[in-house]
Amino acid sequence: MIQKLQSKLIQFMKGRYGRIDSLNKTMIIISLILLFIANFGFLWPLRIIAYGLFFYAYYRVFSKKIYVRSNENQRFIRKTRPIAKKWHLWKTKFTQRKTYRYFPCPSCKQQMRAPKGRGKIKVTCSKCHHSFVKKV
Repeated sequence: MIQKLQSKLIQFMKGRYGRIDSLNKTMIIISLILLFIANFGFLWPLRIIAYGLFFYAYYRVFSKKIYVRSNENQRFIRKTRPIAKKWHLWKTKFTQRKTYRYFPCPSCKQQMRAPKGRGKIKVTCSKCHHSFVKKV
């Protein structure tokens, strides 16, 4: 019984996109947040938007236009990459705040780090090879 159901599901999903990619995850999370807000404020337009996002995410999963869906995801990743980079850098800085000091290179703005408590040190940027003195 279970194998028959599983084979029918596999047959149904053949040729479909079938992925919960980063765009789908983001749309589902935003729709859940909007539904949560709409439940407290009785805001029916938010609920409609949330359900629309939710159903569009699942439409993307079951879509047979694989190339179009992967292009949508790539465009989304390209647009959100700067935000994700800043978030990752902030998170890394926060977790290592007691042991390392982060600072940008004065000429190329490359983020660099040095161990705390070393006093004045001479730093050479690995990207532009500019040397400068920094107190850490």
